[in-house]
Amino acid sequence: MTNYTKTAVKGVGIILITSLAAAFFGYVVRLILPRGLTIEEFGLFYAVFAFLALLSVFKTLGFDRALSRFIPTFKHNKEYGNIKGAIVYSSIIQAVTSSIIIAGVYIFSDYLSSSYFHSNQASRVLIIMAIAFLFDSFILVLKFAFQGFRNPILFSGIDLIRMILVGLIAWIGMRNGYGIMSVLVAYLVTPIIILFIFGGILIKKVFPEFLKYKIQFSKDLFKKVSRYSIFTMASSFGRVILGYTDTIMLTYFLGLKSVALYNVALPTSQLLAYFPRAIGDYLIPLSSELWVKKEINLLKEGLKVLYKYSVIILTPAVLALFSFSDVIIAIFYGHAYEPATNALRILSIGMLFTALYSINLSFFAGIGKPELNSKIVYSGAIFNFVTNLMAIPILGIEGAAMTTSLTYLLMMIAGLVYMKKSVAIEFPFFSWIKTLFAGAVFLILSEIIKNALPLNDWMKVFVVPLICGVFYFGMLFLLKVIDIKEVKDIYKRIMKSPSD
Repeated sequence: MTNYTKTAVKGVGIILITSLAAAFFGYVVRLILPRGLTIEEFGLFYAVFAFLALLSVFKTLGFDRALSRFIPTFKHNKEYGNIKGAIVYSSIIQAVTSSIIIAGVYIFSDYLSSSYFHSNQASRVLIIMAIAFLFDSFILVLKFAFQGFRNPILFSGIDLIRMILVGLIAWIGMRNGYGIMSVLVAYLVTPIIILFIFGGILIKKVFPEFLKYKIQFSKDLFKKVSRYSIFTMASSFGRVILGYTDTIMLTYFLGLKSVALYNVALPTSQLLAYFPRAIGDYLIPLSSELWVKKEINLLKEGLKVLYKYSVIILTPAVLALFSFSDVIIAIFYGHAYEPATNALRILSIGMLFTALYSINLSFFAGIGKPELNSKIVYSGAIFNFVTNLMAIPILGIEGAAMTTSLTYLLMMIAGLVYMKKSVAIEFPFFSWIKTLFAGAVFLILSEIIKNALPLNDWMKVFVVPLICGVFYFGMLFLLKVIDIKEVKDIYKRIMKSPSD
């Protein structure tokens, strides 16, 4: 029998470590850009990025993400022709829809540049980035194919290599005085390089049967994949609205400087989302396999552990970022970006809700119920859109941050309700309450100690959270949130051989 605890922990660990490395280099890119661009150019790039990201959800129609759901099933049933067919379907759809989007951006680029972005540089940035998004769409096919084959190294490795290449190319260009053009070339060239490298790995190593089997273009396959894809696309569109509505509205109402400030706060807070995202990325194919095998009890047991320990691990990181938001922005971006401090504090709290939100959505995707994700995400997207429309003109970037955090809270609650109905799971409410109490002590101690210690800002960022973290985990043991016996049991299951 497969040791799913060991498999899951190993998979999540690989994705988490690689994703954190990708996040590090991605953050390095954001640190490089303000040093080679003006604050308006920095805001322009991310305003264009958000605009194209909103359009890009239509280029996939959800077929790329469907690969992570159907490949495990097809592989289990040894339907290799269907695997190839699903990959080819997705690639064709990407090519057609992306070409339509590029044509539309080219036609309306001048109008958008003057009427929406209010920048004479926007037209060129729009066109080049639209072409870059075309090549990047094929990278998504590869990425979700690797996820479907449960290869966490390649799945998460794509993002790591991408950010290293983008950062290196952009840095070389800006060092030679090419400014924003360096960033555009970096985003254009990088996906082409990745496509050749990882495309070859997929065909030669991960799925060598690709060249052996004919494509099975069957109506049943297309209907099965497309039905799932439609709901997945709806969820993806909702997630894009959640992720980029604030930037789009900030561009329209307040201008590129506010976009620049918000795009310092938001990605900094999202560094905390890599842990729940790593869990979710591995949970999709694993829950799909367990659901097909009707191992419901194993699923429920694993979910309860994830719910409990995700909150335990993420809480001190959230509160440390909340406490040191001003210091972190000043150190990494400079004093010009310090007005983003309060937005970062608000967003950091919202990231705590993403832990449970990510687990819920990944589970529903894995068991073939994307319609639940669609309901949750679209409800959140509507709330986010309407609230941003009211909050941003009045409260600026802080209003956008509050809207985002509240949206994640509402989506988390909705997901827990659907989860209860789906598998009748018992949530660790008392564990969460005790964990938040320990977190409140962590935050109070952090404020006291950082004002008392005669250290510079760099030292405080590292030393104070370590001291408070000792008290935090000590309290969790005293409150019996963390049980030694439970930890030992989890450790034993992890250390067993995969066949145990």
